[in-house]
Amino acid sequence: MAADENEDLSRTVRKLAVEHAETRWLALRVDDDVKEIRADLRAVQRTQQEHTGRFDSIDAQLRSLTQLVGQVLERLEPPGASQG
Repeated sequence: MAADENEDLSRTVRKLAVEHAETRWLALRVDDDVKEIRADLRAVQRTQQEHTGRFDSIDAQLRSLTQLVGQVLERLEPPGASQG
C-alpha cells in the first residue's frame, strides 16, 4: 500500500506542477494583455490631448473672429440711418 500511496502522491504532485505551469503561463498572458492595453490607452490619451489642443486653438480663433466681427458691426451705420 505504501507504493500505491507514493504513486498517488507522485501523480498528485505532477498534476499540481502541470496546473502551476498552466496558471503561470496564463498569468503571463494576462500581463502581456495588460501591457498592450496600457500602450493603447496611452496612444488614445495622446490623441485626445492633441485634439484638445486643436479644439482650444479653434475656440480661441472663433472668439477672436467673433470679437472682430462685433467691432466691424459697431462701426457700420445702422440700417436705414443714411436714408433720413
